[in-house]
Amino acid sequence: MAKVLIDIEIYSEFNNSLERIWVEFEKKAVMSPFQSYAWLSNWQQTVGGPLLSVLPQVVRVTTDNKTQAIFPFGIRKSFGIKILEWLGGINADYMGPLFHSSFFDNEYLLQNIWNKVKSEINNFDVIHFQRQTDKTIQFLKKIDFAYVSNNNLKLYKATLPPTWNEYYSTVKQKIRSDSRRQRIRLEKIGHVKFNFAENTEGRHEVIQEMIKQKSRRYRETGIWDMLAVDEYKKFYHGLADLQSNVISEVHCTALNVGDVTVATHVGFVAKDTFYYLMPTYEGGEWGKYSPGRLLLLELIKWSINNGLKYFDFTVGGEAYKKNWCNIEAELYETINPVGIRGWAYVSTLDTKRVLRKISIFRKLVRAIRN
Repeated sequence: MAKVLIDIEIYSEFNNSLERIWVEFEKKAVMSPFQSYAWLSNWQQTVGGPLLSVLPQVVRVTTDNKTQAIFPFGIRKSFGIKILEWLGGINADYMGPLFHSSFFDNEYLLQNIWNKVKSEINNFDVIHFQRQTDKTIQFLKKIDFAYVSNNNLKLYKATLPPTWNEYYSTVKQKIRSDSRRQRIRLEKIGHVKFNFAENTEGRHEVIQEMIKQKSRRYRETGIWDMLAVDEYKKFYHGLADLQSNVISEVHCTALNVGDVTVATHVGFVAKDTFYYLMPTYEGGEWGKYSPGRLLLLELIKWSINNGLKYFDFTVGGEAYKKNWCNIEAELYETINPVGIRGWAYVSTLDTKRVLRKISIFRKLVRAIRN
């Protein structure tokens, strides 16, 4: 195998030069939509930089001036400890690199490439990679990334058949019967209508309603309300204007009963897949009508009618997803200290995880948040 000269460039900001390279590479890269330039630049501009003070360390690997891989890294400080992460934070359900489909064909290219990349990045104290698919883990192993990764999350997907009836026949009879009953009950209250936002203004309206409903739901369940933070609100509103060759459509939907919006969803379509991201529903008495489930049914039906092959429920092992999916996979976390300060971070993280498992501690945290 002929030897090739490997060049490595580091970009510490999202700019026009990086955008041209990145967007062009997206046409031939193996990646998820969460690694698109549009998604991550929106995140960095609204959350990563302003809120988290993340320093981008985007690595471009080239041979003969041709892009072979892009590592969308960032360095974030936590109590003075520098953490090397994938960009995207909690707003990227799948995290990892972009790499050329023929990247693995040249064994010489792969040899010790991780050490070459690591030597070019600003100093850091710990590596903490999250939400990595099996494909990302295999890529890291190929480039001599020797750290151990453990599965800690699940993802669920549904393979979509050619027709809605074919899919719907696989749904449990109890769910189908209850959904019909709830639809009839809602029709007695007011006209039931599913509204798919068709322009930027409409998407902003659905996103604003989603933020209101989701924020209330977070508070009710004692979960940290990220949507009470302006930067996260700006991130989601930024999706209304997103322009991407990878994400073909930002999909914003509302279920209305009369003049009341009882459920919303914000997600997107990329290639042959619908990504189910931010579903929520109105509180109070509306919850007993299962409006979120009724909207989900319409989204799956829309996906099938538009020729999509997969419905991706994204990160999270919630039990309800098993009712709709036939694909289950693992997501992996890599955490490794590279110095004494890094060990302090890992020890603190381990302590937090132990405390979260203690019932009394969980109740105390929920009470404080409420």
